[in-house]
Amino acid sequence: MDSLLAGSVAGIVADIVTHPIGTIKTRLQVQGASAGSSSLAQYGSIGDAASRILRAEGVGALYRGVGIVVATAAPAQGLFFVGNDAARSALAATSCPSGASNFLAGFFAQLCGSLLWVPMDTIKERMQVEGQMAAGSREALGSSSAAAVSAVFRREGPRGFYPAYWIHQWTWAPFNGLYFAIYEAAKEAADARGLPAWPCGVVAGVVAGAATNPADLVKTRLQVARADPKTFQYAGAVDCAAQIVRREGPAALFDGAVARCATVTPRLTICVLVKDALMPRAAALLGRRD
Repeated sequence: MDSLLAGSVAGIVADIVTHPIGTIKTRLQVQGASAGSSSLAQYGSIGDAASRILRAEGVGALYRGVGIVVATAAPAQGLFFVGNDAARSALAATSCPSGASNFLAGFFAQLCGSLLWVPMDTIKERMQVEGQMAAGSREALGSSSAAAVSAVFRREGPRGFYPAYWIHQWTWAPFNGLYFAIYEAAKEAADARGLPAWPCGVVAGVVAGAATNPADLVKTRLQVARADPKTFQYAGAVDCAAQIVRREGPAALFDGAVARCATVTPRLTICVLVKDALMPRAAALLGRRD
């Protein structure tokens, strides 16, 4: 229970801090789908995207979808850390090598958290790109996350929340497996030398974020596809990846990679550090001691 409480608070703090750069990441990843047309606004860089969004839509556009993120952050992040701790406890009794154990624990943690992350991510990303779409093709999701959830459910039913369920798993499960494997190995080395742990999270986040960007890009496009079916004409994850490579080139699979690393690296670093700092307080609050 102390892990759930600390993980929930850590998730909320991290999500609020990194949401604006996450909005920019999403827009950079989807813009290539409209090459040669005006159905989506095009941005040259993170700075260009931030400047144009602020000028054309206001600061609120950078926080579109933050409501559903905050609403689900506590239970989803809590499930993530509980899953991670449970997997570590189970694997500790085996002869599984340390690196493999860390990878498997991160993988299982993602499967637990994704029970809520998948629908949250779908609504969030559709809200994030709404202002990027041309006026004639823009879907009306409403001004709040609750309105967006209602609109998607009304038009598409429950399946509208899970358009990219499996590719979501193959984006984030490998990411978390890589992240924790690298983080724990680096942290062990840092602890032995009396060095701070936060650079370990930065290195782990950058490597894992860049390595999984192609899957994240495909996942993002599939999740926003129903917002504008004429622009995003994909039959599934494999078809989406094939179309991107054929029409935009292999390098397009890494569109938004810098913004992705700039989102996930501070997010997970904040998450882990805040969770570790809060664990003793959470245990005390719940009347327990480790």
